[in-house]
Amino acid sequence: MFQAISCATRHSCLKRGVGAVIVKDRKVVGTGYNGAAADIRSCRELGYCYYEHLASHEAETNEKKFSDVREIFKVYCQAVHAEANAMSQCAKEDAHGSTLYITNYPCPRCAQDVIITNKVKAVKVWKEYLMNFTLSMDEKRASDNKLLEAGISVNYIPISKERIKEIASYMACHVGDRTKYSFKGGK
Repeated sequence: MFQAISCATRHSCLKRGVGAVIVKDRKVVGTGYNGAAADIRSCRELGYCYYEHLASHEAETNEKKFSDVREIFKVYCQAVHAEANAMSQCAKEDAHGSTLYITNYPCPRCAQDVIITNKVKAVKVWKEYLMNFTLSMDEKRASDNKLLEAGISVNYIPISKERIKEIASYMACHVGDRTKYSFKGGK
């Protein structure tokens, strides 16, 4: 999971950094983060959220409520999701029966088009999102339903912020440095 968290630091989305790692037979077969597709400028490069910018223009031009238009315009998001980016790196046979480690719960589209379609057997999630308790069906529940129907197990891997800081500190201060180990078997 820490590798997925590390992948997320490469995101180019202004809304949320998400990372994914696909593992099969204890080997990493694909990694990804959410960001613009190749040869398309990312929101980070643009300096604004592309779909919100379009929605704002639409709302102003046609005197509509921005919050309503923004939801409709989400389909114009520049970011390819982390799961899809990771899946694009691995062969179909590697995806079949693999485990997907992802920093955030998958959206319904990724659950269906990436996870289920590629026959991933298990999903490990760090953080929850996509929940809206005011709705009887939100993105989280839609994803849950699809994954449950496909027989894909979903488990959470809790990693505290303190543990992440501890790992990052170790990486910054010790990885690559000589350890105090000395061979004790010889003269």
